[in-house]
Amino acid sequence: MAGGRLQIEATPYGDTVPEAGYLSFVDNTVDNTTGTIKLKGTFANTDHRLWPGQFSTVSLRLSEDENATVVPTQAVQTGQAGDFVFVINSDQRAESRPVKVARALGAESVIAKGVEPGETVVTDGQLRLIPGIKVQIKTAPQGN
Repeated sequence: MAGGRLQIEATPYGDTVPEAGYLSFVDNTVDNTTGTIKLKGTFANTDHRLWPGQFSTVSLRLSEDENATVVPTQAVQTGQAGDFVFVINSDQRAESRPVKVARALGAESVIAKGVEPGETVVTDGQLRLIPGIKVQIKTAPQGN
């Protein structure tokens, strides 16, 4: 919060469209009955969808990395030397590349170093790969 306003989105219970605003206060205690933390946000609320004390799902954006390199989490493998991915080079050969994962959330991992934007990473069949082996790229069937 010292660096500027933090964007917050609140989706009222039973609704699907979030209301945008900014965080104005964070309580430092956890409610033991619900496991929640109280936040105060400031919203324009032009549609009058938000009410004091209303239960909402809240999303808070703490920071934003512009031009971050993101790969599917399933592409990141863990070996004895740490995390790595298989990258397909211009000769259609697999190359094992050590990576530093900055953070992961769900199906996406932000890579701090080891993979450049635009490179093709392997997301399936890594157990059958060895560095230097020729590969055939297959796309997933539509609907999966």
